[in-house]
Amino acid sequence: MLCGLSLSIQDILAYEKAVDCGIIDKADVLEKVEIMKNKEILEQHEQFCKIWQATDGRYKTKLPDESKANGKKMIAKTCREDLEKCIIKYYKSRQEKKENPRTMKALYPEWLKYKAVETSKANANKLQWVWNTYFVGSDIADMDMQTIDVITLKTWFLNVIEKHKLSNKKYKEMKSVANMLFDYAVEKNIVSANISRSVHGISSKKFSEPNKKEATEQVYIDDEIQLILEQAEKQYKKTKNPAYLAVCLNFALGLRVGELVALKLENFSESSVEISGQEIKNYYENADGELHRSGYCVVSYTKTIAGKRKLYLSERAKKYLKMILKHNEYNGFNSEYLLLNENGERLHEFSVNNVLRRLNRQIDTMQKGNHSIRKTLISKMIESGQLTNEEIRMFAGHEDFSTTAKFYNYSTVSWDKRTDAFERALG
Repeated sequence: MLCGLSLSIQDILAYEKAVDCGIIDKADVLEKVEIMKNKEILEQHEQFCKIWQATDGRYKTKLPDESKANGKKMIAKTCREDLEKCIIKYYKSRQEKKENPRTMKALYPEWLKYKAVETSKANANKLQWVWNTYFVGSDIADMDMQTIDVITLKTWFLNVIEKHKLSNKKYKEMKSVANMLFDYAVEKNIVSANISRSVHGISSKKFSEPNKKEATEQVYIDDEIQLILEQAEKQYKKTKNPAYLAVCLNFALGLRVGELVALKLENFSESSVEISGQEIKNYYENADGELHRSGYCVVSYTKTIAGKRKLYLSERAKKYLKMILKHNEYNGFNSEYLLLNENGERLHEFSVNNVLRRLNRQIDTMQKGNHSIRKTLISKMIESGQLTNEEIRMFAGHEDFSTTAKFYNYSTVSWDKRTDAFERALG
């Protein structure tokens, strides 16, 4: 409370002792301290610029202002006391900003901790990547958030779009961090309005066009499914690595890889399987407040509410389920989880991803991940014409069929094998 005054340690200790002993009244001392602080502020200001009475009778002085060519701005009041109050308020406000900066950079660490609690550490880790990629070292991150206007922020966004050749999707990802930081600042009463959410009207011509992948890069086509399954069975017999069987099983279930490795024996019945959980990455916070990955765990929720679903077990699914159960029994494994490694511990998603990459190379197809298995199965369900949109949506675990139709609908037959279909359609 005595900071800002030129007092020695002995002065402060003597003051505290006098208050404790009841020799002096604390309120009186605080009032005197405030008077001394104000006096010191005025004395220091007059070293910058004197106070004078102009010919119009008003009292005038100049305050620091970086926006002016000479670094000063004129202020005037009809009485000296009002002018001095204005001077004191200016310097105290400047000191408060210095001690408690209202910048995105200063707010970011506590905001990231808040997002980790409000959402998840995995989501906070994604936000951390966006911050480190676009905001760290930028001018906007060091600006007082109260001084940032729409034009300033929009100009910065445009510069980032150009510098990083952002697509519209990447821009929205970057802007979302600014949106959320300003939301947080509003909730903390640091700013009164969210400037970032007022930024609109960036031309689509400013964005880079993402390279659109061909169907052959998105899904397994023609006989590739059969080739993958045959190769996976061959590799399993050779290595006894159950991750190969996991790939085969997922060509019948179309699960997200985190859902696949979280499957429990209790999820299965004779003709169906309940999807109720997923594997997620664990994160820890280091001394600098940064998030880092630290292993995996299974949680009892899925990516979305629609992710909790019941799936039909096809004959293919039953075949590979039986092989996996036989593998576990042969090795004497006893676990609540279905997919287990050589030590009888739950299989992790990277094990499935690794063998899938190997299988792609072995059948000489483009590299495709587990998500391509999902896209392939869902595309084939749509192509079959045997199921309703609602049944396909539920199988996919999507909240709306429009997501399924827009992002999971590809031809699983190559171009040169579609000529007859085109002839029939166009003839």
